[in-house]
Amino acid sequence: MKVGRSGMSREYKTPCFVMEQGKLDRNLEKLATIEKKSGVKILHTLKSFNQRSILPHIALKLSGMSIGSSKELYMAQNAKAKHLHLYAPAYKENELIEIFDKISTLSVNSLNQWLRFSSLELDKKPSMGLRINPKLHLPIPDYCNPNLGYSRLGVDYLEFLESYSKNSDSYKNLEGLHFHALFQSSVQGLVILLEHIEQHYSDILPQLKWLNLGGGHNFSDKNYEVKSFIQVIQKFKTSYPNIELYFEPGEAVVKDCGTFITTVLDIITIAGENIVILDTSIETHLLDVAIVNQRLKVVGTQNFSTPYFYKLTGNSCLQGDIIGEYFFLDQLNIGDKVVFENMMSYSMVKMTEFNGMENAKFILI
Repeated sequence: MKVGRSGMSREYKTPCFVMEQGKLDRNLEKLATIEKKSGVKILHTLKSFNQRSILPHIALKLSGMSIGSSKELYMAQNAKAKHLHLYAPAYKENELIEIFDKISTLSVNSLNQWLRFSSLELDKKPSMGLRINPKLHLPIPDYCNPNLGYSRLGVDYLEFLESYSKNSDSYKNLEGLHFHALFQSSVQGLVILLEHIEQHYSDILPQLKWLNLGGGHNFSDKNYEVKSFIQVIQKFKTSYPNIELYFEPGEAVVKDCGTFITTVLDIITIAGENIVILDTSIETHLLDVAIVNQRLKVVGTQNFSTPYFYKLTGNSCLQGDIIGEYFFLDQLNIGDKVVFENMMSYSMVKMTEFNGMENAKFILI
């Protein structure tokens, strides 16, 4: 690697993900400061980053972890996370019962599941809540927008309010509401969400112990207005001092903490186009590219024309293994390193255990 091209001078065996401890610590300190000054609880989401060697360090700084399965539960327990919040779009009853006594708060995703699981008679149960789709009109890409009218994530808030009005007794065990409605949002997104909550759930809020306000809060961004956030939280807590507020900022914990480094294996020219083959594949390491058509940031590139225009591709036999087209500041050569920026959140988890999914079993019959 040429010294300075990627901001690093070490040679790495590629492909590899490289995290910088100092940048992680800066994010964690900022999040810990937000917790302390506002009184909210911030939970790290394992679906966004689950490297076992780092989780204990995160657990020391934040109030807990948000999990989606028994596999993620055990990871969080091993990291000694304090508060454990469980949410998944659906649960297997036998698996849920096995871990009921090990989690702190639980969100179910539908009215069907609320009726099934809230009435279970067990010695020890977590504080139970229901995920709501507030159907907010926000500029969020469709692939990750939980506010869509046809979203399977959360109960349509109008359906929930009607159900609660008709039969409030069936919600006597309801202690929390869960809203995951934002995406890379400023404080204004939180304001919109809290306005929705105060407007529509005034009859329900007095019985609640907690609100989970989900992820999408861009806490670690340099432009995030922490003072405004604290003011918004203090105003809400003045009206509802007995409600604990939880946040799950998945990306914010490891934002800009590390890179994904690859090596140029070959450069071929077809119809005047320079095609770079890297020692990676979108199917193996870069599923965000394949699933949501995400354009990754690459060190040493810019958005406007240069003489060094390359199509970056993977080393699989799939014709569609194309990462993207980029204008580089310098000519690429075989053996050079191509470094992708801000690659700690989601990319690594999606390679293996996204949402704590179990590997599908192979059975020969």
